[in-house]
Amino acid sequence: MLGSGKLKSLLVPLILVASLAGCAGSGSYTPFLRAEPAADSVLNRAPRNLRLFYDALPDVPSSSITLTGPNGNYDLRGFHTMGSDDLMIEITNPSIPDGDYVVNWSAVVGEDPAVYEGSYRFSVVTDR
Repeated sequence: MLGSGKLKSLLVPLILVASLAGCAGSGSYTPFLRAEPAADSVLNRAPRNLRLFYDALPDVPSSSITLTGPNGNYDLRGFHTMGSDDLMIEITNPSIPDGDYVVNWSAVVGEDPAVYEGSYRFSVVTDR
């Protein structure tokens, strides 16, 4: 059986490691909630717009969205919010080809001055 001194010397580092691990997990916060088209979705037709939802209203001038796919970067226009804690942008040429796409975003959300970044994927597979 372990003595109380030896038990304490084992428990203190274990508690310290556990509490630090909990702190490290809190750094993964993101205000991003969902998107249209949805992350990891497979669409049977090309989307016309990208709409990303956050947990508070994003600041449009401090935010950005890009779309990359089989032919590289795609032109987007009309970056705005619909006032529903979202960012929305139109795909200039909505006849994008079948393939895999990546949406990269950065946003300043609500009263938080931090710039958050992320990305998600979706695919287009049509019967063309």
